Amino acid sequence: MKKRYILGTFVGIILILFFTSIIYSLDKNETQRNELIPRIGQKLWTYNMNKYEWRKYSEKDSDTSKEEIVLQVRIPEGKGEYDGYYLLTDNAQVPKENVWIGEASQEFLRGKQLYSYFPRDYEYYEVIFNGVKFVPRKLQDEEITSLFKGYNLIKVSQLTKGILEIPYSKKNNQFILINDIGEDFYKYYIVPNDSKKLQIGEFSNQFTVTDKVDIKIQRLEGCTKAYPCYDINIK
Repeated sequence: MKKRYILGTFVGIILILFFTSIIYSLDKNETQRNELIPRIGQKLWTYNMNKYEWRKYSEKDSDTSKEEIVLQVRIPEGKGEYDGYYLLTDNAQVPKENVWIGEASQEFLRGKQLYSYFPRDYEYYEVIFNGVKFVPRKLQDEEITSLFKGYNLIKVSQLTKGILEIPYSKKNNQFILINDIGEDFYKYYIVPNDSKKLQIGEFSNQFTVTDKVDIKIQRLEGCTKAYPCYDINIK
């Protein structure tokens, strides 16, 4: 009887620890997810019109400055899910038009320049103010490799020719998948046959391999004639 009591207590403790770890993991993931998603009304970026440079918004930045423009997150309109920002400035020459960048785009700062990653298209842009409005300028290959040093570019056009085979190397094991075929490549994601051998990077088109692995690039609905799957074999 005593042994059964001890065994039951031990099992109970194990179950409590197990469910506690699950709850903690879910809360942690939710917190990390919320930290990555800007809140509506949050002020994120400040652009200096005289210096032509960006910085992260600071509480010291004035919404009524004549030299600066503050970008504040706004609610997306319609089903496009384009990232939108209000313009906060007291410069009468700047039209009070909302800034639309890209579908579910992710903006990030490098030095004093603001860039945007379009996860639905696997494309990178620089956010430019042309004196009237903000416009995204698509980055060239050399600009991308300069931003993400140590990464090797894989172009979608290479994948359309058949299975892409790449020798595994511990020194050259970081890759960026770049869309160079336009609108035909849309809403794809990276699927490894062994997730322990591949980790997605800062953005969804970046990955690092730690061993030989087969990778499939596909849409949620799988392989179709209109949107075929692509294969990369790290050998």
